[in-house]
Amino acid sequence: MTEPEMQIDVELLLPFQITQLHAALNAQARAIISKHGDLTLPQWRIIRLVSSGVASTTTAVRKAAHIDKGQFSKTLNALVQKELVELTPLAQDKRQYSISLTVEGRAAIVRLAPELDARHAHLLDALSTEERAVIFSAIQALAEAAKRTEFPSEQSVEESVSNG
Repeated sequence: MTEPEMQIDVELLLPFQITQLHAALNAQARAIISKHGDLTLPQWRIIRLVSSGVASTTTAVRKAAHIDKGQFSKTLNALVQKELVELTPLAQDKRQYSISLTVEGRAAIVRLAPELDARHAHLLDALSTEERAVIFSAIQALAEAAKRTEFPSEQSVEESVSNG
């Protein structure tokens, strides 16, 4: 006997909803960035992180930007070629580099940051104070839950409920 197929409405799946929102936010950001030059979204994220002081070494910036190693290397090399960032090897670890903005990189910040800050304010304005509190808390909770990769099967959940 086979299990009956479950009808899943993908519109109701949380990961689907998050993916759709992520795609829409990325498209919006790319549209704003493209008005001011030829930066890609990952390039902008690296420049913004470095300019904000959140991170300044290659590993710290890569982790803060959540970019995989291969993509990060290509993106960083493109930024160096565009003369938007400079890399300086760290004395204590020659595999690591310090990333700093060039004059052109700082100019990109001056051009783009006000528009992307206005976008951020626009997004926050779409939420009430209560919704803001809930969404930030929910995002943190989902980020923690996303670290797990093993879940109890449906049967063992039912057993623990009936035995509990």
